[in-house]
Amino acid sequence: MKNLISSVILFGVAIISLAYGNILLKVGMDRYGTLTATGLPTAQALFRVPQLAGGAGLMLVQFVCTLTLFKWGWDASVVIPVLGLCYLVMAIFARWLLDEPVSPTRWFGISLIVVGVFFVARSATVKNS
Repeated sequence: MKNLISSVILFGVAIISLAYGNILLKVGMDRYGTLTATGLPTAQALFRVPQLAGGAGLMLVQFVCTLTLFKWGWDASVVIPVLGLCYLVMAIFARWLLDEPVSPTRWFGISLIVVGVFFVARSATVKNS
């Protein structure tokens, strides 16, 4: 079992890489849609949108972090809900980087998720591996 600091860092990397990966996928698909609308063939359009590869790469980072947390003995019933903090980071990134509107209702829903994550994290136990 790794120490708590290492686990918190790994959780942070997983959450940020998943959120930013989603941002890159959104930007990439917008650009892809523009390219294909101009008549560019699908395969050529995919190769002209590096954001898609970057987004997929960051999601791979999140996947490896999740696997590592499982290897370190964290329960799936803790790891997956804590990764729900991605909703908060995603909303912040979407507002900041994409200038998307985030309504008070969305912020309220996200705050409920954060409260749920707090309770799940407080109940966490790590198995010895």
